[in-house]
Parts: sequence; structure tokens; C-alpha cells
Amino acid sequence: MNYLTGGILGKTFLIQSAKTLFVVFLIIFSLDFLLQIISEIEDIDNNYSFISAVNYLLLTIIGRFCEILALCCVVSSILTFGLLSDSGELTAARVLGRSLFSIILDILKPVIFFLFLSLFLLEFVTPNLEKKAMFLKYGNTTNHEEIKWVAKNDSFAKFKINDKYLEDVSFYKLDLEKNTKEIIVSEKVSVSKDGWIFTNPKNLENNINPSEYAWKEGPEYGFREKLGRKEMSLSQIYKILDDAGPKREKNMISYEFWKKLFEPISAISIIVFALAVSFKYFGLNKNLERLLFGVLTAYGFNLFLKVFGNIAIINGFSPGLAIALPSLILLMIGLKMLRNQ
Repeated sequence: MNYLTGGILGKTFLIQSAKTLFVVFLIIFSLDFLLQIISEIEDIDNNYSFISAVNYLLLTIIGRFCEILALCCVVSSILTFGLLSDSGELTAARVLGRSLFSIILDILKPVIFFLFLSLFLLEFVTPNLEKKAMFLKYGNTTNHEEIKWVAKNDSFAKFKINDKYLEDVSFYKLDLEKNTKEIIVSEKVSVSKDGWIFTNPKNLENNINPSEYAWKEGPEYGFREKLGRKEMSLSQIYKILDDAGPKREKNMISYEFWKKLFEPISAISIIVFALAVSFKYFGLNKNLERLLFGVLTAYGFNLFLKVFGNIAIINGFSPGLAIALPSLILLMIGLKMLRNQ
């Protein structure tokens, strides 16, 4: 237990960090929730009542919690460090032989817990709640007449989506010279892990009607989802990534996957780096400067990740590397600076 809390001093820092995180989260979440209420009130009409708006807000509340948590963690960690500095506990801990690294680690313990809790909620809880919220607000907006396209390798298909299968499917297979090799049409296609199974297929290229036809490379995921990638679980995004066709599309999905997966690491990297730099260059009793530096670092680093990620998508190198590498480098720089203080 002492290992988790870090002894009496560590427990004090941990409790102070948890209290500050709660207060900061309450303030930021209240402001965010107020803006959400105003937005939903503006959408109220004959088909969307006040009660429906309240239910929608309640269904999306956990998703909002996860979305603002990283910023709350950055702000609360910097404020906790400042409060410990002002109260003299930071100086006392240093006199007693505690390193700056171990102090910040104690501050980070509740932060790490809640960041990984948010990852758990985003995977197992929020996707279903977001689906219910969307259905409540927009109803079943699936347009069965909407034509969709998917492409993979040297094949692509045009189709309409039904609840359990695809209909009015036209499948085009190209040869090495990008000329049409096959055109298969079917009124009904079943999709599974074994591919796309065509019912009563017709080959328009040679007017032969094969008894059966299957597009074994056909994607199982990525074209039926009603949620955006931001609301999807990591496992669902990964399934779509595995099925994705064109390289650019694959890179875009990969960027969303790694961005969501590495969000806790990115937040921790920002906190460690901001505290290390601010302690070295701002010293003690510079809480406002430290807080401003931390918030600017958070926004600046997120902007850098977005730009670097888009460059990766456009130029075709790994978006995962574009997300993970800067976060790990920032964390290593912060840890090295802490070790030397």
C-alpha cells in the first residue's frame, strides 16, 4: 500500500492532487455542460422536446467527461504543484530527501488512474450511449436510397445499405492495367468475415450468370457505422482500419486510432514536461506563469500532433509514429530534466 501512496508525504500529495482534479473538473465540466444545454435548447422543436434534450445530455455526459478530462488533468496537476509550493510542503519534501521526480509521480497517480479510466469508458461504455443519444435526437436517419462506394485493392463496389444486407450492388474488378475485368451485379449481398456473398449474381462483362460469387477481400466494417470515428470504440476503429482500402483512407483511420489510444500518454507527457520546464525556469511561487505555460504547452502540443498527423496522412508515412514519437520524446525530455533537479 505504501508503494501505491508513497508513504505519508506521498499520500498527502496524492489526496491534494485528487481534490484539485475534482475542483478543476467540476468548474470546466460545469462550463462545458452549460454550453451544451444552450446548444440543445436551440435545437428544440416539435420533433425534439425539452425532455428529449435533457435525456440526450444525460446520455452524452460520460462522453463529455472523457473529452475534457485530459485538459482538466493538465490544469489540476500544475495547480497542485503550485499549491504544494505555496504551502511549503514541496520544500519540506525536498529537505526530507524526496526527489522532484517522486513528488510529481505522487501528483500524477490519480491523474493516471482517471486517464486510463476514460480509455476504458471510451471502449466499453460511451459508444452505446452515443448511439442511443443519436437515435433519440435524430431518429433512424438511415437512408436506404443513399448510394455508397467502397474500394479495396483493385476492386470497388457501389451499393445501398439495408438493415441486414446490402442491396442493388454493382461490383467492379480491375486487371493489372486498371481495365475492367469483371462487373458483377446483384440485388442482395450478405457481408461477413468470409467476404461479400452475392445472391443470384450476374456478370455483365460476358453475360454469364454464375451460380455463386464472393468478394473475399470485401470489407466487413467501415461503411455501416452510424457513429463518427470520434465516438467509436478503439476496437471498432481497429476493425475498420484492418478492412480499409485506399492508403490515404487507411492513414486517416490509423491517425484517429493512435490519437485516441495515446491520449493518456500525451497528457502525461505534457504534464511532466510543463512541470519540469516551469520548475527549472520559473522556480517557486510562480503559479500563474506555470499554469499559463502548461495550458499553452497543451494546446501547442495538440496542434503540433494534428499538423504532424496530417502531414503523415498526406505523405504516406505512419500516423501512429507521428502520434507516438513526439509524445514519447516530450516525456523523455521532461523525465530527464526532472532527474537532474
